[in-house]
Amino acid sequence: MSKSPYPFAKIVLYLVGGLLLNSAAGAKVEEEALSFEIKAFPVDHQGPQVIDVIADLVYVEGIGDKDYSDFEIIRAELIEWMTAYPNESDYWEVFNRVLCRRLLETYPMVARVSMVIEVYPTFGIQYAHTSRCVVARSE
Repeated sequence: MSKSPYPFAKIVLYLVGGLLLNSAAGAKVEEEALSFEIKAFPVDHQGPQVIDVIADLVYVEGIGDKDYSDFEIIRAELIEWMTAYPNESDYWEVFNRVLCRRLLETYPMVARVSMVIEVYPTFGIQYAHTSRCVVARSE
């Protein structure tokens, strides 16, 4: 076994690593969010469409460890709401705003919802278009 030319290297790394961990542990959380995507989702809105959805849910400050929600449940509810959306002729911006508000109403641990909906091209509209909405709790 060869001797290391730097015998104190492990000790220094250990000490520096400990200092970094301690300073990071005391850091204030500025914003915490859950993000997920729903890709190539078929929806019957303004006719048969295919959309991508990117949802970003920012948690309230100081959320407790047990207050987080399973993102698969949130995702499943969002899919259910999109499928059962009552007014097929609403503009995409209205569709998006209604869904954002519903997420905010349903999940009290969420302070702000941001959602991007990209609508794929169709025979009628041969280019993709996007709706972006941000809804936040009033202070």
